[in-house]
Amino acid sequence: MRQRVVWVLVGIAAAALATVLVSRPSDTYPMPAGPGSSMSTPIAVGEPAQGVVVFMEIRPGDRVELLGAEPVGLLAGATTTLYLSRPDVASDGTQTIGEILEPLAGAVIEVPADAVAGPSNTVGIVGELTADRPGIYELTAVRLTFRLNGGAEQVREGISVYWTVCADDPAPTDCAPPSQDP
Repeated sequence: MRQRVVWVLVGIAAAALATVLVSRPSDTYPMPAGPGSSMSTPIAVGEPAQGVVVFMEIRPGDRVELLGAEPVGLLAGATTTLYLSRPDVASDGTQTIGEILEPLAGAVIEVPADAVAGPSNTVGIVGELTADRPGIYELTAVRLTFRLNGGAEQVREGISVYWTVCADDPAPTDCAPPSQDP
C-alpha cells in the first residue's frame, strides 16, 4: 500500500510539472526572445517617427495569422500604431524590411515547407509613434496575438530593438535614453 501511495504522489508531481511546462513554454516563437539592440529617434511633437522594433523569422512550413499587436512600456502622451513589413527585395537580391507597410491585424505570413530556414523568411513589425506632448517615450516590448498553423489563439511578448523617442518642440538635436542609474 505504501508503495502505491508513493507512485500516486510521483504521478501527481509529474502531472503538475507537465502542466507548468506546457503553460510556460520556453520557446517564444515567432517573437524574438529579447532585444538585440536599441535605437533612439529625436522628433518634433506631432511628427510621426518609424522604426522596425521586431524581426520575426518564420520557420519553413509555418503559417502565422496575425490577429493584433500592442506596444508595451509606453507612457501616455503618444499614439503608436504597429504595422507588418514584408521584405522589399531589390533587383540585386538585397532586401530591406521597414519600407513597405501593411496593416498588421489580419495579415498572414506563410513560408513554404521546402524553403531554406534563415533570414530570407524574416518579416518585421514597424512601430509608428506620434508624440502629443514633449517627453521621452520608450517601447520595451510588443504583445502579439496570433494563430500558428491554424491552431488556437496565442499571445507572446518580445522585441528585437528597444526604441527610445525624444519629442520636443522644436525637435531635439539628439535623443539619449533615460539614465538607468538609481
